[in-house]
Amino acid sequence: MTQVSDRVAEVVSEVASGFVPDVVAEVVTADGLLLDRQVPRPRGVTTLPLVAPGALSPKPLLEPAPEPLLEPAPADLLPARTARRTAPTWPAPALDLALALALAVGAVSQGWLELPAALATALAWPSLLAVSGRYRRQALGQSRGARAAVVLAAGARTAVLTLAVSPLLWHADPLALAAFVAALTVTSAVPFVAGVRRPLPRVVLAGRPRDVREAVAQLRASGTHEVVAACLTRASKTPVEGDVPVYVGLEASSTAAHDHGADALVVLPGARLSPVEVRRLHWSLAGLGTELFLGTGLLDVEPQRTRVMSTAGLGVLHVGKPALRGPRRLLKDLVERALALAALVMALPVLAALAVAIRMETPGPAFFRQERIGRDGVPFTMLKLRSMGVDAETARLGLAEENEKDGVLFKIAQDPRITPLGSKLRRYSLDELPQLWNVVRGDMSLVGPRPALPCEVARYDVDPRRRLVVKPGVTGLWQVSGRSDLTWAESVRLDLKYVENWSLRLDLSILVRTVRAVLGHRGAY
Repeated sequence: MTQVSDRVAEVVSEVASGFVPDVVAEVVTADGLLLDRQVPRPRGVTTLPLVAPGALSPKPLLEPAPEPLLEPAPADLLPARTARRTAPTWPAPALDLALALALAVGAVSQGWLELPAALATALAWPSLLAVSGRYRRQALGQSRGARAAVVLAAGARTAVLTLAVSPLLWHADPLALAAFVAALTVTSAVPFVAGVRRPLPRVVLAGRPRDVREAVAQLRASGTHEVVAACLTRASKTPVEGDVPVYVGLEASSTAAHDHGADALVVLPGARLSPVEVRRLHWSLAGLGTELFLGTGLLDVEPQRTRVMSTAGLGVLHVGKPALRGPRRLLKDLVERALALAALVMALPVLAALAVAIRMETPGPAFFRQERIGRDGVPFTMLKLRSMGVDAETARLGLAEENEKDGVLFKIAQDPRITPLGSKLRRYSLDELPQLWNVVRGDMSLVGPRPALPCEVARYDVDPRRRLVVKPGVTGLWQVSGRSDLTWAESVRLDLKYVENWSLRLDLSILVRTVRAVLGHRGAY
């Protein structure tokens, strides 16, 4: 009996000595090194080895387990590692220096500047550009205009510096020196203004499978980013578009960024990362040169409406209210009415000639009146030049099955109701000229969402009804982005984007783009 008791005690001792340390090590690893523990394998892979913790993040307070729980997968089973396609950093500074020296030689040969002043300014120019951020990799979402603005800012700093230093070191004509700096600025900004193509930012997306698939499709459609990998919160049977390498487990994000040379890691909303995990993920990316971006979940909200704040230690993102009322809206209304009245007076001879032509082609009135829904759901009568037969509304009922659009829109590319003259009017948007009278009356704006029919509004759900908080427009984002070629969802999203981010500058931009859209005839039918 004593021997049996001794044997039982020996077995218990062996089990405790072999099992407890492993449990403790596993718990310590999960708590002390949250982002570097063994992670679920990518699709079709046994396990996924991570980058060495010491190379990516500060040393944890507690040592991780000495051995991983699972063996690393063979190298040939891991997702294909894509070589980083970044251009060397030296050609741009060398080119700027060469151009600056060439301009300096020209300024000296023409007698505008003395050699010391021209040479010193030319040699300092690339360094000042570098300080301003001219040679940094393209940031996520950075536009061509923003990169050109960096060069303009460098030119302004250079002008101030050279004008301040020149009286102390050499004698130089201030106007000639300022002109020389301006020439340097224009020369360096030309590639951005001309649209010279640069390597696209390489992005890794992390989040729920459905969110990642939607983000991949959206980024690919924009053509402004290259998605090189995806980290999913769980395995998914639906593949990601474009054969993007897939990792399972957000803990593999830093590994994916390392393997594929990513410029940015975008964590999409719904990823459910705790603040501690976000902080440690940021640490792990610091040594890779990869920027971390956290999705806000805000749809079509411009950055100028947001700002990051901290209150009581809690980091929050403040979203400003859209400008739906106020002095700027009043200014918009007054200016648009004045412009519409002036344009209507100048267009009267054209309207008279077109009205006569319409009456001669087909019987019936030259102007078409139709009820539309305005701001706050108030109906109004919209005017257009008639481009269809007088029985168009009745004939529409028989063409319902031929509708080529989704949602509540009714559009047919080859609509049999359109007259030959009406087709030309629609092609050049001349049928919309009478709507200038609606702008003068205050029913419409020059720029705004698409004016909707009552039957369409009756089928609106929550999102499309948001379009009705402002006046509809003669033109808008929907027109300059494709008009009838847009789907119902695209039309709604563009109108909501306009409503939420309205500004006088945006209106001016749309008016300029409208001229190009009308001349290009895209979606005009």
